[in-house]
This record gives sequence, structure tokens and C-alpha cells, in this order.
Amino acid sequence: MQDNDFVVKVLTIDELVAAHEFAKARHWGACWSSGDSLSAEVDSSSPKFLLPGVRNAAGDTEVESLRCHLWYLPRQGPKTGRATLLDVELARFQALRALPQDKASAALRLLIASHALSAIG
Repeated sequence: MQDNDFVVKVLTIDELVAAHEFAKARHWGACWSSGDSLSAEVDSSSPKFLLPGVRNAAGDTEVESLRCHLWYLPRQGPKTGRATLLDVELARFQALRALPQDKASAALRLLIASHALSAIG
């Protein structure tokens, strides 16, 4: 059985900014320090991939969200894939465009190959 919440999504810069602003307004931990810092960091014209990691806890008054890995290309400097965490409202995540599995696997292999995953220098 496939979990529809755990698929790779692709988002535009406008969708990323909206997700960030929602997370920031809710005081969720995984977001940029500001919208300006997001705009300065992320190349708006390149694809951005969202990979869900875990569901955040949600009580009766909480909005359900996913803590996701966001892969993107930087706006300046070498065009090497970068990754960060971003908390995304579950309903927003579900509304994003899913990548077909074959394209998602190929895109992720390229991004991972271009991203230094070593925690030590």
C-alpha cells in the first residue's frame, strides 16, 4: 500500500514562499528566518523538490504538518544542490504537484550526487 502523503512533490517559488510564510506565522521550527532570506538563498527559476520526512504532532487545535526535506539550487554561487528542512501544512503539501516515480527517482539521484552529505569537512 502506498501512503499518499509520502511522495515527492515539486513546487514553484511562489508555493515555497507561501509555505514558508504559513510556517513562520505558526512559529514552526523548520523555516527560514525571513522571506527575504529565502528569496536571497533560493534560485526562483530552478525546480524545488519537497520530500516528506515525518508528520508533526497535531492536537485538536493544531494544523497538521509534515517536516520535509527541501532540495533546491542556490540563487548565487555554484549550482550545487542544497537541502534544508521545512515544515509544510499537510493540506498544502497534498495540493502540490507530485512527480511521477521515475522522474522523482532520477531527480533525487542527481540532487544527492551533487550535494555533499558528509557531516565532517
